[in-house]
Amino acid sequence: MMVRRADDRRLRLVLARPTGWIAGAELPARRAARRRDVALFGTEMRDGLPEQCQRGESLVLLLDGPDGEGVLVTGAVAGMVPQGSDNPDLMDRAAVGASVFLREKLRTEKRQQLPDQLIGYFEELNEADGEDAVWRALAAHALRIVGAHTAVALVHDRARGLLRAPAPAEPRPGEHRTCILWDDHLSTAGLILSEDARRGGTAEFAAPLFGDPATALLAHVPVSGDGVLVLTERREERIFEPEDWDVLRALALQAEMALRRVRLIDSVRSLSLTDPLTGLGNRRHMEVVMAHAWSAARRGEPLVVMALDLDGFKEVNDTRGHEAGDQMLCAVAAALRAEARGSDVLVRYGGDEFLVILPGSTVEGAHALAERVRRRLDGAVGISAGVAPYAPEHETPECLIREADRRLYEAKARGRSPVS
Repeated sequence: MMVRRADDRRLRLVLARPTGWIAGAELPARRAARRRDVALFGTEMRDGLPEQCQRGESLVLLLDGPDGEGVLVTGAVAGMVPQGSDNPDLMDRAAVGASVFLREKLRTEKRQQLPDQLIGYFEELNEADGEDAVWRALAAHALRIVGAHTAVALVHDRARGLLRAPAPAEPRPGEHRTCILWDDHLSTAGLILSEDARRGGTAEFAAPLFGDPATALLAHVPVSGDGVLVLTERREERIFEPEDWDVLRALALQAEMALRRVRLIDSVRSLSLTDPLTGLGNRRHMEVVMAHAWSAARRGEPLVVMALDLDGFKEVNDTRGHEAGDQMLCAVAAALRAEARGSDVLVRYGGDEFLVILPGSTVEGAHALAERVRRRLDGAVGISAGVAPYAPEHETPECLIREADRRLYEAKARGRSPVS
């Protein structure tokens, strides 16, 4: 979860009596002599700024005038407010004025910063190399652009009916990832108040997002059907302006487009590395994986390659047709997936030949795999296999694969369904 600040920003409110120039703005001549010093409860004020205040600090001065009126000075803005010794709500009026001033100031700042912030967001989305990177960019930039206490993007897991934060770029041991139940409330943009998330409330599902007792509300914006952007706020007077919602929707739309781009790239990459009939890896996939396994074998890690093909495959194609042959290939691929280890790499090498790369295994382990596959096929398809372990005399991965092929043909020459 992205967190922007530890404490809310506040505006200082100071009472003073006018004796001259305030914050560069001259008071009416009938009210004060034109001096540049102002008494602020015993605090000297020079050039319109108390000495103990740092420049750039938001400062409000409420000046008590002699004619039943006061002057509210907020930065470069001055306004007249009714006042008097018998007017107890003067400070309340000043607080309202200060709140309006601060809100307008923040709105102006956000408008000025928005173009550069959007450019930065678009650049990060274009560089994202996966879906999790897109979700993290959305949360980080929404927090920076719109402003809130925290922000998190939750990914929709439809199979489990959950929303969960994406994996962090640099996971830390024991780090908690926000997770809540999906609810139809989140399919449209809106607000949820803390009381709604309590037990028995209309949005009880959102209770985990109110883990901080100071959280007063959250804003949520759907990202297509893929997830939800959530911003939490601690200040009860926080208002998400119409322009904030416009920006949040724009950020979500850009994230949707980035997700489609990443998925398209993944799809193309998958197609380029996958056999379309069996779903196993193709020769290009094998070359990529084999390069890593070969380097490990050179460092002393065990490596075995098994070549496997179907018995009587040509006769089946000739007599029963290619559809029957395709069914046989898919049956063998399914049996291999069911029996192989998670670390084994399964490849349709071409025609009716398959290749299994077994890092960290032995010849005996490869023979056992072939036997399990044969039992699972239960006579529906016959298979033969040749197994070759890595040896220093194999100069290249191709040499090891050729050795497995040679042993496969030796096995086939001995009869049906052998292993060599």
